[in-house]
Amino acid sequence: MTNCISILHEEFLSESALLLTSEVTDSTVAPFSDRLMMTFVSNLIASSMGQYGIALSSSPRHDLSVHYSRLIAEVGKYANEGNKILINNGWLEQPPMAADRRDLAK
Repeated sequence: MTNCISILHEEFLSESALLLTSEVTDSTVAPFSDRLMMTFVSNLIASSMGQYGIALSSSPRHDLSVHYSRLIAEVGKYANEGNKILINNGWLEQPPMAADRRDLAK
């Protein structure tokens, strides 16, 4: 085992997943684009809303349902602000819409 640790030390890598000090750099250039980061954060927010929904539907404690509902609403408002940023920068396209049946019937 010590052989593996010495190899990690030679490459200036952490020997533990808990210590990420070797991952910090002095770079001033962002490693990822703003578009990628906003998309990632937007997906995480959507996932958290889904997790609150699952918690709301499966929790045996009825007193928590009010809190879950409140959190879903708050996260929804937060997600809306993120979507506005994506739309304003042209990073989010309009999803496919259903055909206008009234217009087609004419």
